[in-house]
Amino acid sequence: MPSKKSMHFAVGVKQFLRNRTAAIGLIVVCILGTGILIAARSSEPANVAPPAKAHAPVPAARPAAASVATTVVNAKVAAKPQDANAKAPERVTIEGCLVQDDETFRLKNTAGEDAPKGRSWKSFGLHKGSKTLEIVDARHRLNLAKHVGERVSVSGMMLDEKELQGSAIKKVAESCN
Repeated sequence: MPSKKSMHFAVGVKQFLRNRTAAIGLIVVCILGTGILIAARSSEPANVAPPAKAHAPVPAARPAAASVATTVVNAKVAAKPQDANAKAPERVTIEGCLVQDDETFRLKNTAGEDAPKGRSWKSFGLHKGSKTLEIVDARHRLNLAKHVGERVSVSGMMLDEKELQGSAIKKVAESCN
């Protein structure tokens, strides 16, 4: 038969372990919450335009110049509103796995110096991973269907963070694995 002292000790150990588990759980929840807040704060836009003045003079209206969009790149750029901070499309080379959804071709698991990065909800926004890009080939010159399922390197113009106007394609590996 155990003594009173050993029974008292066993009860104390059980209470200690129960409280320690609750404390560890609380600490983990606090750390995750702090990480989510930091990620949300860091993804907010840093440059906010100052409010417009109430009595600013209005410039005289000019007649709009007629423009003809001859390529997909020009059409996309012309359709977007231009602002002072807008970047012109730039030539990039991005490597990734080519997949097809209906008539849309996408590069998944992108890599390379020019590959855009994005935050994922799977990592609570803490980790920046590769983004999936849509490959635009309006004239079907790249024959993308032939390369589906392969790891390829696509060169072209970035239209925005999600679209790449392809101009050249090169097979890197037979499969995406």
